[in-house]
Amino acid sequence: MRTPWPTFDTPPKVAFVDVDGTLLAETTTYLFARIMRKRGLIRRSFVLRAVYHGLQHKLGRLDYGRLVAFGLRNIASIPVVDLERIAYENFKDYVKPRLYEGVVEHFEELRRAGTAVVLVSSSPGIVIEPLSIYLGCTDTLTTPVRYERGRLIGMGEGPPCYGEGKLHWASRWAEERGIDLADAAAYADNWSDRALMEKVGRPIAVHPHRRLKRLAVRKGWTIVNPRRPKRALPQDGPR
Repeated sequence: MRTPWPTFDTPPKVAFVDVDGTLLAETTTYLFARIMRKRGLIRRSFVLRAVYHGLQHKLGRLDYGRLVAFGLRNIASIPVVDLERIAYENFKDYVKPRLYEGVVEHFEELRRAGTAVVLVSSSPGIVIEPLSIYLGCTDTLTTPVRYERGRLIGMGEGPPCYGEGKLHWASRWAEERGIDLADAAAYADNWSDRALMEKVGRPIAVHPHRRLKRLAVRKGWTIVNPRRPKRALPQDGPR
């Protein structure tokens, strides 16, 4: 079967892969927040704020530092072990069924060719980790957070893993392993991801939004448009 995903004559040494909009046409944190809301762990206003910030992300105007601070304040009372259980449920029921067609096969093929697959996401590490394990990723780069007595209490050192922050963490990861970004690939969908995409040797725009698509066309980047899955999704009920 023909795949819309790219093929490489020489596999990249590492593939830095965005998640939301790149591997699935949803926001993983929003899906996670819905489960939390259904269990009465967060207020409805948190979910509405997640929707609002998702729109800001699409428009390339998201203040991600403020979003992380807001999110952490709302879940600081919930033990991390409970958040991890909910994250796995979120992945199983809502993230995995929404992955674009060919995602698993494409990155499995890259791994077999010796490419390190690294998720680089603005979503919290707890939310992303089940997907990273499922795809067999070498590593996961997200915004650093601080823990105390089994709870998330705030942001850690360094910039949020968003916009220029993605370039910061990806560059640091590659430098520590002696990898030149010219030998790396980056998969992303959003204008905010352009800093990383402009530094790697093989940028791949996945369902790019308007401004990123114009940039990708002008620079001759690879553009792919994988299909959403055909299989039925769990019934979510009214939103």
